[in-house]
Amino acid sequence: MNTLTDRFLRHPIADRLKRPAAVLQPILARKGKPTVDLERLARETEGIARVLPAVEVQSPGHWARTVASLGDEVDAIIPVSVPAYPTEIWNEHPEPLVRRGIPVVFWPLMEYDEPDFWRWSARDMLSSLGVKVHLVASMADGTALLKAFGTRRFLSAGRMVVFGEQNFPWNALSASHNLTVSLGTRIDVLPLSSFRERCPSFTDAALRAAWEERRQRYVQKDVRLPELDQALRVYLAIKSILVERGAFAFGVNCYGDLIINGGRDVPCLAQALLREDGYITSCDGDFLAMESMALASVFLDAPCMMSNMYPVSYEGALRDHFGDPLSPDEKQYPRPRWKNLARLGHCAFVGIVSPEMTPDGRTALRDFGGTWEIKRDGRGCGLDGDMRGGTRATAIELKFDGRTLLLARLNVLETTHHGLPHCETTALLEFDDLQKLVQNISREHTVILYGDHVRSLEVLADCLGLKCITC
Repeated sequence: MNTLTDRFLRHPIADRLKRPAAVLQPILARKGKPTVDLERLARETEGIARVLPAVEVQSPGHWARTVASLGDEVDAIIPVSVPAYPTEIWNEHPEPLVRRGIPVVFWPLMEYDEPDFWRWSARDMLSSLGVKVHLVASMADGTALLKAFGTRRFLSAGRMVVFGEQNFPWNALSASHNLTVSLGTRIDVLPLSSFRERCPSFTDAALRAAWEERRQRYVQKDVRLPELDQALRVYLAIKSILVERGAFAFGVNCYGDLIINGGRDVPCLAQALLREDGYITSCDGDFLAMESMALASVFLDAPCMMSNMYPVSYEGALRDHFGDPLSPDEKQYPRPRWKNLARLGHCAFVGIVSPEMTPDGRTALRDFGGTWEIKRDGRGCGLDGDMRGGTRATAIELKFDGRTLLLARLNVLETTHHGLPHCETTALLEFDDLQKLVQNISREHTVILYGDHVRSLEVLADCLGLKCITC
């Protein structure tokens, strides 16, 4: 199955939930055969970027006026000249670029799919003056860069909503300002009552209409009908708030507020359904996990998930948390491999594994699983979905500073069925270098995306001005 399954399972999707196209302004230094075929560039990047008509430089004054007059909708300049002549206007008069502060993209040689090495010196010179320069290595990197420009614009105008008390380390009231300063995304904090008070307003007919078009992707296993109805009301209530606030993501602080205070109106199904609608959703109100998921899904238009990651070598801590170390079969996975093995699990199941990430495209609805400390009582509507075993994947974590991105390569080995009421299923992961990830880790919440997308995400990190650590 394609690892880049379209995350938009329902249409139409609101424009505010889609990555906007990058806007590029080509500037031609002189007449002659250009280094970039602009018509081909526009054709091959259709839907990802909008290439404006080229401006041919007439004089230094014209160059300065052109750069200064570019609107805020332009994401970057593409300087275009003739091959092997690096004596262009941007070298003679770089000051307009410095003053304007707009990125410069030297596009690869399209006929050969290789970087234009004649721009090495221009890149270094302009960079030394404070201009952000991208000397693109290949067409694949170029496509990633254009998507990155759109993702940057999406995040800078974006808003997320977290519900519940802010008592976990991902305290949006105290710790979200770094994210807003770095990437522009704003976070609204609302009480649980803001969606709970809306739930009764949705009629049974509204619930049935919302469910009928979705139910083929879900298996109603042992969830009670009243609990399913409650989960649908939570979905409709939260969606109405996201629409009103123009937000693209949400999370609920379940274990720090909702569950510990006796509530079982958990948003597990709401997460899955809202992902189908094009939203980003995360457990426990972790706004950094939501932004990390946006770096995957908005950038690549691909589904992803998040959950708690537990290194299996921490046998004592796992036993304390689950009543069992959840150790893998030593015959199949000898102990020397354990240094790179980890479990992925949350709320008795793997986490919110949306149908598009399961082997058969379906997820089971269960009564909410609880934890070792909070016993299962048949209430609530949880999700129990397997991950695809034998699948290459990428892990993503944006750190609290809002400026450091952790990336890790891994394999999803299997989904293990443990048979414990508070831990029925976990996914077993094997990281390329789990020790390096743990040395730099931010939180137990790890975002997982199928496929090896490290190189593209490194391009994104560079565009966003993030320090990238690859494990």
